[in-house]
Amino acid sequence: MKKWGLFVMIFSLAAALSGCVGSKTYLVKMGYLSEKKAAPTTKVVGICPFEDLRNEKEKDLIGIRRHANKKVDFIKLQEVNLTDAVTQAVKDYFTDNGLQVTDCKGWDQSPEGLDRLPRDLTLVVGGKIDSFMVEAKSGIMTTSTQYTVKMRVLIGKIKERTVVTRTIESMPKETTMGFDPDHVKEKLDDMVTEVLQKLLSECLEYE
Repeated sequence: MKKWGLFVMIFSLAAALSGCVGSKTYLVKMGYLSEKKAAPTTKVVGICPFEDLRNEKEKDLIGIRRHANKKVDFIKLQEVNLTDAVTQAVKDYFTDNGLQVTDCKGWDQSPEGLDRLPRDLTLVVGGKIDSFMVEAKSGIMTTSTQYTVKMRVLIGKIKERTVVTRTIESMPKETTMGFDPDHVKEKLDDMVTEVLQKLLSECLEYE
């Protein structure tokens, strides 16, 4: 019992001391988790940049961590903004599954706009990021974290002149001992990978 009291006292002291320090910024690299690469195919997919529709002024900001003493830390993408990170993850998804990728040029996301795209494309893919945020609340010993991702993908089928829109939302929660930015990165990688696999799986079946 005495050991437990000492343990709590040490944590309380550490928390108090941390309150004297200014806000931290955690930088993370987020991306698609490549699996065993499929054999290359002749399918070519045009990838348009995913539009970040969030209200965040800083487009590299993807999370906040609130302390019990009201201090707030920030979680940001390292060296890229969210549009670039998600667009690259989409490219990695298709490359991992054996498709060739090229940058999209001038698609307005309408069926009519498909007529203006190169004929060597099989598909064109774009999307919108409605929500993407990590919200962590740290107490003396534990941290509760809410992850929120909502994305829409638009898949343009060149030959059929049709556009399919798919939406997915993921909101997992967890409680962990302390706060580990490396764990947050791993969780984000897993979530982005799962979201893209669900959103884009039908593209792999299209001829």
